[in-house]
Order: sequence, then C-alpha cells, then structure tokens
Amino acid sequence: MPGVGFIRPSGGGVGGSVSVVVSDASPSIGDTITITGTASGYTPDSYLFFAYDNTADEIYFIAEQASNTFDWTISGLIPATNLTIYVLGVQNGTPDITAFDTVDIVVSSSLLLDTVEGAGANFAFSFFSLRSGYNGFAALIRRSSDNAQKGFYFDTNNVLSLSSEDGSGTTLGDWITTDDGYLVTGYSQDTAGVTFTASNAADQCRIIIGGSLVDINDAVAMVGNNELYLISTSLTVKSAFIVAKNDGYNATNSLFNGVSEGFSWGGSFSGVNGINMSDGSNNLWTGVEDLNPHLASFFVDTGIYVDGNLQASGTINDITITTVANRQGGGGLGMYGKIACIVSYATDKTADRAAIEANIDSNFTPSLLP
Repeated sequence: MPGVGFIRPSGGGVGGSVSVVVSDASPSIGDTITITGTASGYTPDSYLFFAYDNTADEIYFIAEQASNTFDWTISGLIPATNLTIYVLGVQNGTPDITAFDTVDIVVSSSLLLDTVEGAGANFAFSFFSLRSGYNGFAALIRRSSDNAQKGFYFDTNNVLSLSSEDGSGTTLGDWITTDDGYLVTGYSQDTAGVTFTASNAADQCRIIIGGSLVDINDAVAMVGNNELYLISTSLTVKSAFIVAKNDGYNATNSLFNGVSEGFSWGGSFSGVNGINMSDGSNNLWTGVEDLNPHLASFFVDTGIYVDGNLQASGTINDITITTVANRQGGGGLGMYGKIACIVSYATDKTADRAAIEANIDSNFTPSLLP
C-alpha cells in the first residue's frame, strides 16, 4: 500500500555494502520477479524490500525477512510505471540500517484500461482488475447474519476472492464465514471514480451464497432478481462490453440502463427478443435467447456482437445510463441473472472490438469467445 512521508535514502551505509539484482527489469503486472540483495563487509540480521514509484512519490512495502532473496508477484495495485527497487541490509535490529542498494525496473500492464485499445472508459466494473492505477475497494459488501458492511480490496492475484482483505488484515473469507454476502456498492475502475449503490437491502444482488462466491466461468459475478443500483453520475454511452447470463426464461435482464433505454439480456419473452439495446425510441436486438453466459459488445453506430460474432446490424442514438441491474417493473423486465463485467465508452470502439473482447475474455475460464 502507498506510504506517507517517506524520505528516500541518499547513499550507502557505514561498514558494509549491499548490491541488488532482479531477475526481470521489464516485468508486467501479475509477473513474479526474484529480487536478490547481496551484502559485503558485514552480515545483516534481516533484509527490507520495497519499491518506490518515482512519478507518484509513493512507497510500496514488499517484505522484511532474514533471507536476502524474495520472489515478488507484482500486484495490480502497483501502477504500470517506473519503479526503483530498494533492498536494505539491517544489522543489530531495525532501524539500525547498515547499507542498501537500488535497481530500476519498468512495470508494464496488460489490464484493459492500461492498454491503448481499452483506454478511456467512462465506466469499468468487474470483480477483477481493469486498471493498474486503481487502488480502491473491489466491493462494499453486506453480511446477511448481522447486516454489517465492509469494503474489500482485490487480492494479490488482482481479483476479488475470499483471500481479499479489508486493509486491516481481515480477509473476506474470515469475515463472511458461511453467510450470504450482498453487494452494497460497486466501483467503476475508471479514472473519474464512478460508483453504483443500492441503499435498500432488498435491492442488493448477492455475490456470496453460503460463504462461496457467485461466478460466471470462474470470474466472480453478482446475481439477483429485480434489483436496482443507482449510478453516481449519468453516462453517455456509444459502446459497451458486457458479460452476463440469464438464469431463467420469460424474463429479461435489464443490465445497464437509463429510463426506457440501455442494454438488456432477453429470455424467451414476447416482444423482448435476445440480447438487445434501445435508445428509448429505437431498438436493436439479436436472436440469442438462452441461459448461457455471453460476452456481448454493443455499438450504437454499428450493431451488436455476441461472443465475437455480429448478430445484429443497425444504428440507434447514444444511450444515457443511470442504473445497473435496472428494475423496470412489470412485463418481465428486471434483473434475473448474473453480471460479471460492464465496460462502456462515450466513443465508438468498433475498431478496437476484437482486442477489447479478447482482453476481457482472458479473465474467464472456460472462454466466452470461440
């Protein structure tokens, strides 16, 4: 986690030295690199390992241990940036630091919002990391047994899991035990910090059932029936990428919507056919009406792709979005299924469709794409 008020050491120590090497000076987020500090002229009692972000002036603690070698898995909480790795040899106990050395590395990222094709989203929600610079909660969760609420971060694998912590050492698994967990607030990983919240318990989707996380193809999802989340600011959308599935026929998941407009997953319901989008006056829908998980890509100037294939061609007006899992009430429109990922843009991303789809799909096992 970032530190506060850190002053970088400006030179070596007294009575000895430490040299530092890394196994990879150009790693990507998610990679594991080996950091080795070798002392000369003295024998440290322990070694301190940390990384310093020279751009943001932030420190990231890595480890303190007796061994001079540490295998560091670079978390998605570390930004894609230039870092300086420090190893300090400590003799006679902290804080009597005898010597240190540094090595520079350049961390890159394949997370969607860090890529050229995926940058610029105005809404980017999932229970896996989409941007290396995002260090907020993955979810604010309500526990069913006592209605207590707690926020949890992504784990070291850049996903929400039962190993995710609250920032004070409590894991989601230890906190939730065998209870159900409900999503109170979801967090977009866009740079504007958009959120969506269901203040009423009856409007909240479950993401944990009996102590186990809900998922779509091994990626955590939210599941509900007529839930409703209000977005903190309205959004203009020209392109959207959504992973979801229906859990029943004769119902339609209104997933990402405004008033009578948005993106929906249709079941076998008369008049609302397949995966569709609407601007309130004009509609475009596909014939995909099943209970399988799908990755659908919507472009108001082009049409709808489902699992990488063009299923409907046409144009509609830009869509104004104000809700997630929209409960429209009556006529079978509501929330009856699962949502794992929503990423939207105010621009036309048709040219980047395949690359964005592949990036999103890499988080799902089995794959959603052919």
